[in-house]
Amino acid sequence: MRQYVRKKYRHDLEGLAALDPEALSALFRGEILPGRPYASVNWVMRLKPFRPLEIFILFDQDPEFGADLRIFYARKSLTVPTEDAYVFAWDYVALLARYGRGSYPLTPAAPGSRWLPLADFAPEGTGPMKEVSLGAREEALLLLQPEFAEVAVRRLDCGDWAEINGGWEVAWPVLGDLAFRLSRTSGGIEMAYDDYGAKKYPPEFLLSFSWLYINALLREYRQVDPSLPRLSRYF
Repeated sequence: MRQYVRKKYRHDLEGLAALDPEALSALFRGEILPGRPYASVNWVMRLKPFRPLEIFILFDQDPEFGADLRIFYARKSLTVPTEDAYVFAWDYVALLARYGRGSYPLTPAAPGSRWLPLADFAPEGTGPMKEVSLGAREEALLLLQPEFAEVAVRRLDCGDWAEINGGWEVAWPVLGDLAFRLSRTSGGIEMAYDDYGAKKYPPEFLLSFSWLYINALLREYRQVDPSLPRLSRYF
Protein backbone atom coordinates (compact mmCIF):
# COMPACT_ATOMS: atom_id res chain seq x y z
CA MET A 1 0.00 0.00 0.00
CA ARG A 2 2.76 2.44 0.91
CA GLN A 3 4.62 1.79 -2.34
CA TYR A 4 1.49 2.34 -4.44
CA VAL A 5 0.72 5.59 -2.67
CA ARG A 6 4.28 6.87 -3.00
CA LYS A 7 5.04 5.75 -6.55
CA LYS A 8 1.77 5.39 -8.45
CA TYR A 9 -0.48 8.04 -6.93
CA ARG A 10 1.84 10.74 -5.54
CA HIS A 11 1.12 13.21 -8.37
CA ASP A 12 -2.63 12.47 -8.37
CA LEU A 13 -2.91 13.01 -4.63
CA GLU A 14 -1.54 16.53 -4.90
CA GLY A 15 -4.88 17.53 -6.46
CA LEU A 16 -6.71 16.69 -3.22
CA ALA A 17 -5.35 19.88 -1.65
CA ALA A 18 -7.64 21.96 -3.89
CA LEU A 19 -10.79 19.97 -3.05
CA ASP A 20 -13.35 20.59 -0.31
CA PRO A 21 -12.74 17.76 2.20
CA GLU A 22 -16.33 17.87 3.48
CA ALA A 23 -17.72 17.37 -0.04
CA LEU A 24 -15.18 14.62 -0.62
CA SER A 25 -16.08 12.79 2.59
CA ALA A 26 -19.79 12.92 1.70
CA LEU A 27 -19.06 11.01 -1.51
CA PHE A 28 -17.20 8.40 0.55
CA ARG A 29 -19.87 8.11 3.28
CA GLY A 30 -17.24 9.34 5.71
CA GLU A 31 -16.66 12.26 8.03
CA ILE A 32 -13.83 14.75 8.48
CA LEU A 33 -12.57 14.70 12.06
CA PRO A 34 -11.76 17.99 13.81
CA GLY A 35 -8.30 17.06 15.12
CA ARG A 36 -5.02 16.65 13.24
CA PRO A 37 -2.12 14.63 14.69
CA TYR A 38 0.55 16.93 13.20
CA ALA A 39 0.78 20.19 11.29
CA SER A 40 1.36 18.81 7.77
CA VAL A 41 -1.91 16.83 7.84
CA ASN A 42 -4.62 18.70 5.91
CA TRP A 43 -7.50 16.49 7.01
CA VAL A 44 -8.42 13.17 8.62
CA MET A 45 -11.32 11.21 7.14
CA ARG A 46 -13.00 8.44 9.12
CA LEU A 47 -14.81 5.70 7.18
CA LYS A 48 -17.05 3.05 8.73
CA PRO A 49 -18.21 0.67 5.97
CA PHE A 50 -19.80 -1.75 8.47
CA ARG A 51 -19.29 -2.88 12.06
CA PRO A 52 -16.56 -3.32 13.25
CA LEU A 53 -14.38 -2.00 10.39
CA GLU A 54 -13.25 1.58 10.92
CA ILE A 55 -10.61 3.23 8.72
CA PHE A 56 -8.81 6.55 9.13
CA ILE A 57 -7.27 8.21 6.07
CA LEU A 58 -4.84 11.08 6.70
CA PHE A 59 -4.05 13.43 3.84
CA ASP A 60 -0.53 14.67 4.47
CA GLN A 61 1.02 17.48 2.45
CA ASP A 62 4.58 17.90 3.60
CA PRO A 63 6.56 20.82 2.09
CA GLU A 64 9.59 18.57 1.58
CA PHE A 65 8.06 15.18 0.70
CA GLY A 66 4.86 16.24 -1.04
CA ALA A 67 1.37 14.70 -0.90
CA ASP A 68 0.79 11.44 0.90
CA LEU A 69 -2.03 9.33 2.31
CA ARG A 70 -1.62 7.41 5.55
CA ILE A 71 -4.01 4.61 6.50
CA PHE A 72 -4.87 3.61 10.05
CA TYR A 73 -7.48 1.25 11.54
CA ALA A 74 -9.39 1.32 14.79
CA ARG A 75 -8.32 -1.50 17.12
CA LYS A 76 -11.75 -3.11 16.84
CA SER A 77 -11.05 -3.64 13.13
CA LEU A 78 -8.60 -6.42 14.06
CA THR A 79 -11.46 -8.93 13.85
CA VAL A 80 -11.77 -8.24 10.10
CA PRO A 81 -9.48 -10.44 7.95
CA THR A 82 -6.36 -8.60 6.87
CA GLU A 83 -7.03 -9.11 3.17
CA ASP A 84 -10.48 -7.53 3.37
CA ALA A 85 -9.24 -4.58 5.44
CA TYR A 86 -6.42 -4.04 2.95
CA VAL A 87 -8.66 -4.18 -0.12
CA PHE A 88 -11.09 -1.66 1.39
CA ALA A 89 -8.23 0.77 1.97
CA TRP A 90 -6.81 0.11 -1.49
CA ASP A 91 -10.17 0.86 -3.14
CA TYR A 92 -10.55 4.09 -1.16
CA VAL A 93 -7.02 5.23 -2.04
CA ALA A 94 -7.56 4.47 -5.73
CA LEU A 95 -10.81 6.45 -5.72
CA LEU A 96 -9.23 9.39 -3.90
CA ALA A 97 -6.49 9.46 -6.53
CA ARG A 98 -9.12 9.69 -9.25
CA TYR A 99 -10.73 12.67 -7.56
CA GLY A 100 -7.31 14.21 -7.11
CA ARG A 101 -6.51 14.06 -10.83
CA GLY A 102 -9.99 15.23 -11.80
CA SER A 103 -11.33 11.98 -13.26
CA TYR A 104 -14.51 12.42 -11.19
CA PRO A 105 -16.21 15.75 -10.52
CA LEU A 106 -16.59 16.76 -6.89
CA THR A 107 -20.32 17.40 -7.07
CA PRO A 108 -22.99 16.23 -4.60
CA ALA A 109 -24.68 13.02 -5.76
CA ALA A 110 -26.69 10.12 -4.43
CA PRO A 111 -27.40 6.57 -5.62
CA GLY A 112 -29.88 6.28 -8.47
CA SER A 113 -33.45 5.06 -8.09
CA ARG A 114 -33.22 1.95 -10.30
CA TRP A 115 -31.30 -1.28 -9.84
CA LEU A 116 -29.25 -2.61 -12.72
CA PRO A 117 -28.00 -6.21 -12.76
CA LEU A 118 -24.33 -6.42 -13.68
CA ALA A 119 -25.11 -8.10 -17.00
CA ASP A 120 -27.17 -5.07 -18.09
CA PHE A 121 -24.23 -2.67 -18.24
CA ALA A 122 -20.92 -4.49 -17.76
CA PRO A 123 -18.72 -4.65 -20.87
CA GLU A 124 -17.79 -7.91 -22.50
CA GLY A 125 -15.07 -9.69 -20.59
CA THR A 126 -16.37 -8.84 -17.12
CA GLY A 127 -17.34 -12.46 -16.46
CA PRO A 128 -13.99 -13.52 -14.98
CA MET A 129 -14.06 -10.56 -12.56
CA LYS A 130 -17.58 -11.49 -11.48
CA GLU A 131 -16.41 -15.03 -10.86
CA VAL A 132 -13.74 -13.68 -8.50
CA SER A 133 -16.31 -11.59 -6.58
CA LEU A 134 -19.04 -14.22 -6.36
CA GLY A 135 -17.51 -17.51 -7.39
CA ALA A 136 -17.61 -20.10 -4.64
CA ARG A 137 -19.38 -17.62 -2.36
CA GLU A 138 -22.55 -18.30 -4.31
CA GLU A 139 -22.69 -21.84 -2.95
CA ALA A 140 -22.39 -20.51 0.59
CA LEU A 141 -24.97 -17.76 0.00
CA LEU A 142 -27.51 -20.32 -1.19
CA LEU A 143 -27.31 -21.97 2.24
CA LEU A 144 -28.32 -18.85 4.18
CA GLN A 145 -31.61 -19.00 6.06
CA PRO A 146 -33.65 -15.77 5.88
CA GLU A 147 -34.14 -15.39 9.65
CA PHE A 148 -30.40 -15.69 10.29
CA ALA A 149 -29.44 -13.55 7.29
CA GLU A 150 -31.55 -10.71 8.66
CA VAL A 151 -29.82 -10.91 12.04
CA ALA A 152 -26.42 -10.95 10.33
CA VAL A 153 -27.24 -7.75 8.43
CA ARG A 154 -28.39 -6.06 11.63
CA ARG A 155 -25.15 -7.09 13.35
CA LEU A 156 -23.17 -5.38 10.58
CA ASP A 157 -25.02 -2.15 11.41
CA CYS A 158 -25.17 -1.41 7.69
CA GLY A 159 -27.58 -2.43 4.95
CA ASP A 160 -31.33 -2.82 4.49
CA TRP A 161 -32.63 -6.37 4.62
CA ALA A 162 -36.02 -7.34 3.16
CA GLU A 163 -38.02 -10.43 2.35
CA ILE A 164 -39.04 -10.72 -1.30
CA ASN A 165 -41.09 -13.18 -3.25
CA GLY A 166 -39.23 -16.45 -3.09
CA GLY A 167 -36.33 -15.21 -0.99
CA TRP A 168 -34.59 -12.18 0.48
CA GLU A 169 -32.40 -9.25 -0.45
CA VAL A 170 -30.04 -6.82 1.22
CA ALA A 171 -28.99 -3.41 -0.12
CA TRP A 172 -25.83 -1.71 1.12
CA PRO A 173 -24.95 1.99 0.77
CA VAL A 174 -21.36 1.50 -0.38
CA LEU A 175 -20.44 5.11 -1.21
CA GLY A 176 -22.34 8.36 -1.11
CA ASP A 177 -23.35 7.79 -4.72
CA LEU A 178 -23.17 3.99 -5.00
CA ALA A 179 -25.43 1.25 -3.65
CA PHE A 180 -25.14 -2.53 -4.03
CA ARG A 181 -27.95 -5.06 -3.78
CA LEU A 182 -27.59 -8.79 -3.25
CA SER A 183 -30.68 -10.89 -3.92
CA ARG A 184 -31.49 -14.54 -3.18
CA THR A 185 -34.49 -15.92 -5.07
CA SER A 186 -35.56 -19.25 -6.47
CA GLY A 187 -33.50 -18.35 -9.53
CA GLY A 188 -30.29 -18.07 -7.52
CA ILE A 189 -28.05 -15.17 -6.51
CA GLU A 190 -28.12 -11.80 -8.30
CA MET A 191 -25.92 -8.74 -7.82
CA ALA A 192 -27.26 -5.33 -8.86
CA TYR A 193 -26.16 -1.71 -8.55
CA ASP A 194 -27.97 1.60 -8.57
CA ASP A 195 -28.14 3.14 -12.03
CA TYR A 196 -26.07 6.21 -11.07
CA GLY A 197 -23.18 4.35 -9.47
CA ALA A 198 -23.24 1.68 -12.19
CA LYS A 199 -22.56 4.35 -14.81
CA LYS A 200 -19.96 6.24 -12.82
CA TYR A 201 -17.71 3.50 -11.48
CA PRO A 202 -15.86 0.85 -13.56
CA PRO A 203 -16.79 -2.82 -13.02
CA GLU A 204 -13.55 -3.58 -11.17
CA PHE A 205 -14.55 -1.18 -8.38
CA LEU A 206 -18.13 -2.43 -8.25
CA LEU A 207 -17.05 -6.05 -8.04
CA SER A 208 -14.32 -5.36 -5.50
CA PHE A 209 -16.79 -3.70 -3.13
CA SER A 210 -19.30 -6.51 -3.78
CA TRP A 211 -16.71 -9.08 -2.79
CA LEU A 212 -16.03 -7.22 0.46
CA TYR A 213 -19.68 -6.87 1.49
CA ILE A 214 -20.49 -10.47 0.62
CA ASN A 215 -17.54 -11.63 2.72
CA ALA A 216 -18.76 -9.50 5.63
CA LEU A 217 -22.26 -10.97 5.38
CA LEU A 218 -20.97 -14.55 5.36
CA ARG A 219 -18.63 -13.91 8.30
CA GLU A 220 -21.37 -12.32 10.36
CA TYR A 221 -23.85 -15.06 9.43
CA ARG A 222 -21.50 -17.70 10.83
CA GLN A 223 -21.58 -15.87 14.16
CA VAL A 224 -25.35 -16.40 14.20
CA ASP A 225 -25.43 -19.86 12.62
CA PRO A 226 -22.13 -21.75 13.13
CA SER A 227 -23.39 -24.60 10.92
CA LEU A 228 -22.55 -22.54 7.81
CA PRO A 229 -19.30 -23.94 6.36
CA ARG A 230 -16.30 -21.67 6.52
CA LEU A 231 -15.63 -19.82 3.29
CA SER A 232 -12.16 -21.37 3.12
CA ARG A 233 -13.79 -24.74 2.49
CA TYR A 234 -14.74 -23.62 -1.03
CA PHE A 235 -11.24 -22.62 -2.12
